[in-house]
Amino acid sequence: MKFLLLSVMLAGQPIYDTETACNKAATVINDSYPEQTSVCIPAPTVYFEQLEQENTFMNFYDLIVKLQNLPPKEVDNLEER
Repeated sequence: MKFLLLSVMLAGQPIYDTETACNKAATVINDSYPEQTSVCIPAPTVYFEQLEQENTFMNFYDLIVKLQNLPPKEVDNLEER
């Protein structure tokens, strides 16, 4: 099981492989910023499914951008005449 670190001090939510590692990170944040609270929770499976879908979409988008930036082929230039 993976663990998600929730903290307003971080821009994202890091994922840790063990609860111990996550709690260590939370302790460092809590000790450094006592007015903020960081906690570790088990990462929901839906979270990973959403990340996978988002990554697939971003990879497809990157492919489209790369294809648009390719130089035209000779056959494309002949069609324009």
